[in-house]
Amino acid sequence: MAVGFGVAVQKTSFATSGQCRRVIIACSKVGKGKTDACYKARQSAKTDCQAKIVAKAAGDGLLHLVEVNNEHNHPVNPSTARFLNCYKKMAGSRKQESVGQSNGQGSSRPDEIECEDSTKIGRLKLAKGDDEAVYQFFANMQNKDPNFFYLVDLNDHGCLRSLFWADGRCRTAYQYFGDVVSVDTTLLTEKYDLPLILFVGMNHHGQLVLLGCSLISNETVQTYTWLFKAFQTCMLGICPNSIVTDYSKAIQGAVLDVFSGARHRLCLSSIMKKVPGKLKGHPDFKAIKRALKKAAFDSLKVDEFEKCWMKMIVDHGLENNDWLASLYENRHMWVPAFLKNTFWAGMSVSQRGETISTYLNGHVYPKTSLKQFFSKYDMILQSKYKKEAEADSESHKTPLLISKFYMEEQLSKLYTFNMFKKFQEELKATMYCDVLLIQMDGPLINFQVKECSFIEDGKATENKDHEVLYNTDKLEIQCICGSFEFCGILCRHALSIFKFQQIFEIPSHYILGRWKKDYKRLHAVDRSLNDMQVDNVVERYDYLTMRCLHLAELGFISDDRYQVALKLLKEVEKSLLDDGICRDRQPRLLSFGMNSNENVQNLLLAQLGTSEGNKNSNSLQVKRRGRPPKKAKEPNMEMLARPNKEQDFLRSSLVGNEGNILHSNPTPSHLNTQRIDLMEDITTDDLSFGSHFGMHVNHQHHIGNQPRTQTHNLLQDQYDHQTIGNPRMQWIYQQILQDDQIPKAPSGRRTG
Repeated sequence: MAVGFGVAVQKTSFATSGQCRRVIIACSKVGKGKTDACYKARQSAKTDCQAKIVAKAAGDGLLHLVEVNNEHNHPVNPSTARFLNCYKKMAGSRKQESVGQSNGQGSSRPDEIECEDSTKIGRLKLAKGDDEAVYQFFANMQNKDPNFFYLVDLNDHGCLRSLFWADGRCRTAYQYFGDVVSVDTTLLTEKYDLPLILFVGMNHHGQLVLLGCSLISNETVQTYTWLFKAFQTCMLGICPNSIVTDYSKAIQGAVLDVFSGARHRLCLSSIMKKVPGKLKGHPDFKAIKRALKKAAFDSLKVDEFEKCWMKMIVDHGLENNDWLASLYENRHMWVPAFLKNTFWAGMSVSQRGETISTYLNGHVYPKTSLKQFFSKYDMILQSKYKKEAEADSESHKTPLLISKFYMEEQLSKLYTFNMFKKFQEELKATMYCDVLLIQMDGPLINFQVKECSFIEDGKATENKDHEVLYNTDKLEIQCICGSFEFCGILCRHALSIFKFQQIFEIPSHYILGRWKKDYKRLHAVDRSLNDMQVDNVVERYDYLTMRCLHLAELGFISDDRYQVALKLLKEVEKSLLDDGICRDRQPRLLSFGMNSNENVQNLLLAQLGTSEGNKNSNSLQVKRRGRPPKKAKEPNMEMLARPNKEQDFLRSSLVGNEGNILHSNPTPSHLNTQRIDLMEDITTDDLSFGSHFGMHVNHQHHIGNQPRTQTHNLLQDQYDHQTIGNPRMQWIYQQILQDDQIPKAPSGRRTG
């Protein structure tokens, strides 16, 4: 740019490992260009310039210049070089331009702002076509999901900085499994092209469930604070009991600010992944890694960890290692010995060899673009929901038992299949445990359980001693490993004590309801005892929507439950429409559950141009062949609108292609009023994202100004439009029309 010519990458060569082996960077006028016989064709800017540099990779891993040609066959102009496309696209060109201005090599107007690095100016990096993909995705989600939630954060220049969204299934899942939440930043730490953050939980099958998604432009305390507040707003202000995140100072500061009441844990597996990058240059790297794992996983007490850690630091001379020093300062947030008294639902590792999979395993790769992710988003969620439905079906089967102990049969009838398998593994491991009585103090008995554990693929063994305290009066047991408190499953050491004491039935307080087959049903019943009493219309709508989603979660599992839920919904709607206030809204709701023939008659009268005052007149009579009637009769509306034609008639006469109401004048006054209301709802432009995106805009300095109220007002405004124009809602009311056509539930054993 200082000399006055553009550049272009002419040729590159890469090894299979991804390393660049050879590159040719030439003048932008290289080549001869295409010739066009048209007399209006512009002359090619290419002059076949031979100015170029050639670099090749050497043994040291760097690129070395092997050929340089600085001679151009065309004039160069430093004053206009900054307007070339190659410099407009380069990151940091604004800084280079300012340097050129200071040297007197050019000037520019203040309104000519060059592109900078997106992360430096706080703007989400979007590739070509990503903006349209985001717009289409959110428009589709709004159309098919009335409980879809999203928030947008813009910078001072009006550019997209952060984005958060959660659909209705995510929000419902949080009601069940929001006690422990993991903030997955794997795609950021491993340098994916997709700056995606996931909020995930653990369901009663031990499977990851999605609770929310976000795209961010940078990793600062302000960004994460906005993100966590958006998540909290989406979940109606309900905070998780425990939260698991990556090791990041920015995340720690944001969690402390937003989720101050939650127990915060740093993901141990992500810390172990960083060990090679932080310590690989040390000559004793392998020994340090073994000592670090031993201190983290094998320390059952806090003082044991302190001794192992100090021994590792002194033996390998790591007193001046800043990364290890910061880990030690935060040891209470990642070492299992400090965290075993908190329930984590299996969201973080506690033993050597455990692994935690990510929600997007097998679906997203380092080069996956934002456009590609949105195109497969629905497919990813459907595959996860299918696995959960399969696990629900599998849990109703009788698993194979490995012993004659009643405790195994007891939990096989209560726990889901996956969680019962985990208990079964602990029960099998009791054969490697020996129980020794250490001390008795009234009802309190102190035991020592010697466990013979196999290491290194079963080729070597290691003996570990575990202290177990047992209360005979209260049937309470506490192991030093803290397995039940940590993951909700009794450990092999506690089960060995029960067997030793001839107790073969698990006490009820050690059967965690979270792992039961019917956990969702029990959770819904428990929530119904404490219904919300609100006076605000928006809050009532939101709460009823969440309860209906709970019903949907319970009703979709099997065909029998689906038919029962559908019948109940029809009966509830009939009851609500019996009320005088609700009856006035029948034209808007398009409900035919109470008196379908009467509603169809009103709609026919409106379509044929008949007012309320002459509904009983002869205006509907038309000439017909045959003997004329002796006296005027009221037209048989059932003959004009048979049940099998009601669906097509409504679709063609009420709902147009764009969701607008098509009608003829004159019409009854009450229908005109409803149509005017509907047109006002429909024409309201709720999609405003700058000048392009349909999203809620929330500037950073407006975070605390009731974002939930703004969001729910928008949901309320769009309710009528979505009820009328949403094909799924039309289908629900069509099912009410076809009451007699609903098939009866098949006889036989219920599966749900």
